[in-house]
Amino acid sequence: MRWTKESFTVRSFTVTSLMVAMWALVMPGLAGGAEETLVMVKQPAAGKVLFGEVEFSADLFEVDGDPVVMVDFFIDDRFVDRLKSAPWIVRHDVGDRPVPHRFEIVATTKSGQTASAVLMSRGLDVGLEVESALQQLYITVERNGERVLGLDREVFTVYDNNKRQKTVTFEGGDVPIAALILVDASDSMRGPRLKAALAGASAFIDGMQPLDQAQLVLFSDRVLHQTPFTNFPEVLKAGLSGVKATGGTSLDDHLFLAMERLQTHQGRRVIILLSDGIDVSSIMRMEDVEKSARRSQALLYWIRPGRLGPGEGFNSAWRGSKEHRAELEMLDAMVRRSGGKVVGVRSVREALPAFEKTLRELREQYVIGYYPTQDLGDGSWHEVEVRANDRSLKVRAREGYLDE
Repeated sequence: MRWTKESFTVRSFTVTSLMVAMWALVMPGLAGGAEETLVMVKQPAAGKVLFGEVEFSADLFEVDGDPVVMVDFFIDDRFVDRLKSAPWIVRHDVGDRPVPHRFEIVATTKSGQTASAVLMSRGLDVGLEVESALQQLYITVERNGERVLGLDREVFTVYDNNKRQKTVTFEGGDVPIAALILVDASDSMRGPRLKAALAGASAFIDGMQPLDQAQLVLFSDRVLHQTPFTNFPEVLKAGLSGVKATGGTSLDDHLFLAMERLQTHQGRRVIILLSDGIDVSSIMRMEDVEKSARRSQALLYWIRPGRLGPGEGFNSAWRGSKEHRAELEMLDAMVRRSGGKVVGVRSVREALPAFEKTLRELREQYVIGYYPTQDLGDGSWHEVEVRANDRSLKVRAREGYLDE
C-alpha cells in the first residue's frame, strides 16, 4: 500500500543533502480529524561517519494538546530502546566498521497516533568491499510437535544460496512484534462467527507486551474497520461492537495491502489472517500477493476455519473451481515459505485458542542475524536454509529473500 495525503499528514524537512527522509507520519485518530506531531532526529548530526558509542536523540513538536507518551529508537532496522519521558536521548554502540547507519525514531501520542523520522549517517569508501544488509531469521524449533526452548547458537547453521554463513546475532524469546491482524468480516461471518473471531483477535491484543505494536483490520470487499498501529489495547479494541459483517471477500487485495503497509514498520513483522481463504471479489491475484510477500519478509500466519481441503466445486463471478483451488494452494505455500504457519481450526469458534497459540509460538522463536557473504543488490532471489545439528529437531524459518 502506498500512503496518501488522505491517510496522514506528511511534513518534509531538508537539513543537509546527506539527510534522507526526515519526515513525520501522522495516523488519523479514531474520532476523525488528524492532529499533527512533528518529529526530527536531533543527534547524530547528518553526514558524519560514526564509530563506537553514539548519542541518538529526538526533537518533538506537539500541537493540539496530544502529548507524546512513548518514543521508540531503531538503528539499522533493529530496535534499540523505548523511552516514556523526556529527555528523548539514548546511547548505543554502532560498532567499529565505517558503514552508513539508519536512525529511526517512532513517537506515539496519548491518543494513539504515531509519527516517525529517519536519518542516514555516512560511510567511508573502503575500496572493493561490499557491505551487506543484516538478514534476520525468525526460527521456530519443534521436536515431536512440541517447541524446544533454551538452545544456543551453536545448534544452528545458516546457508544462503548454499553457502555457509557466520551468524553475528542470536536471541531467544521476546523480540518486539509489529503485527497486522487481518480478519475476514464478509457476509459469511455474520453473528456469532464474527464475535468469535474478534474474541480471538482481542486475546492476541491482550497478550501483547510493551514493545509490541499492532493494527487490526476487518475487511470484506472493502475495509469495514481499522485502527492505527499502536500498543494501546483500548485503542485496538475500540469500536468493534459496532462492526457488522457484510459484503463479499477480497482476500487477495487486502492481504497485498497488509504486506505493503507493514513495510513501514520495524521489528518482527507478522501478518495474522483469519479467513477461509475463498476470494470472490479481489481485483488482484495471488501471484501479485506472492511477489509482495517476497519483498516484505513478513511472517504470515493463516488461521483457517473449516476443512483443510481445497473445496472443489466452488465457483464465483471472478474464478472457477480450478482457479480457486490454485489460489488456496498458492496461499498455503506462501505462508510456509514465509516461516509462518497454517493454523487449521474446525470452526471460527476455535479462533481464540488459535490466536493464543500463534502468539505463544512468536514468543518462543529464536532470532538469528547474519551478513550475507554475497550481496549484489541485483534483485535476485536468495535461497535460505537453517539446519540444526540435532536431527530430531524440526526447524522452520523463511525460505529466502530478495537481494535488493
